[in-house]
Amino acid sequence: LACGGVAGAIGQTVAYPFDVCRRKLQVAGWAGAKALAEGEAKHLAEMRYTGMVDCFVKTVRHEGVGALFHGLSANYVKVAPSIAIAFVCYEEVKKLLGVELYISSG
Repeated sequence: LACGGVAGAIGQTVAYPFDVCRRKLQVAGWAGAKALAEGEAKHLAEMRYTGMVDCFVKTVRHEGVGALFHGLSANYVKVAPSIAIAFVCYEEVKKLLGVELYISSG
């Protein structure tokens, strides 16, 4: 149970900055989509980010590295128990079904 929780927390820590940038791009995209729909070319130049790398660079430059991890502690409350429960359920279902998985060394 503890190993599953730790694995989930580590995985979330690595993936969280990408999720932050994805959300920033989604929110910034609404203004760009509106400008495209209305044919307002002048507003396209005001787009906040041009892509994922640009989003990372601008976020770190203007808000600091910590901005990529804002909200991570609240996410741990959700993710660590969820992954731990998934690991335990997986192992118990394997036992229930009598499935044995072995990784051969040769």
